[in-house]
Amino acid sequence: MLLAAAASPPNAAKPTKLDQFVAAHPSVPRALATAQTPDSFADEEYYGINAFVFVNNEGERHAVRYIMTPAKLVHLDPAEAAKKAPDFLIDQLAARLVQAPVNFRLKVQLASPGDTTNDPSQPWPDRNEVVELGVLTIDKPVADSLDAQKKLLFLPGQLTEGIETSDDPMVEIRDGAYAVSFSRRAP
Repeated sequence: MLLAAAASPPNAAKPTKLDQFVAAHPSVPRALATAQTPDSFADEEYYGINAFVFVNNEGERHAVRYIMTPAKLVHLDPAEAAKKAPDFLIDQLAARLVQAPVNFRLKVQLASPGDTTNDPSQPWPDRNEVVELGVLTIDKPVADSLDAQKKLLFLPGQLTEGIETSDDPMVEIRDGAYAVSFSRRAP
């Protein structure tokens, strides 16, 4: 999709490469239909698209997808969002944390029989049970966030005991891609 977007400047002949990509991939319009600009990173919901498997002490297994919900959900209208600086969300969060901590509820959506776990582009039904796991509190930014970010390597497949990967191939693909990205930004 990114290659198609890059090959589709404003003056490109129609249908553009991006138009052709979107027409060939029906999951794109569904995904973009829900895209909105939050007023803050602290006021947005975050949905994990990859499925993982929780395993309890008795060995029972259940596929889940993560959800992070804020205390309140606030989106800007498109005209207001267009007026914002490109980095306004980053700047806003640092200023907000000076005033008060930000809390998110960590939840998981449980897969129901028949839900696909190997295709992250397929949403699970809203009727699936959601279980709350706890609260994440962010109380301060890192002193030099940009420098700290360069030292972080997120690997979605690096899991703790009791959590396993599902048959979702994207977890392994993301691990590999993120490792390459990290190696390219390391000093």
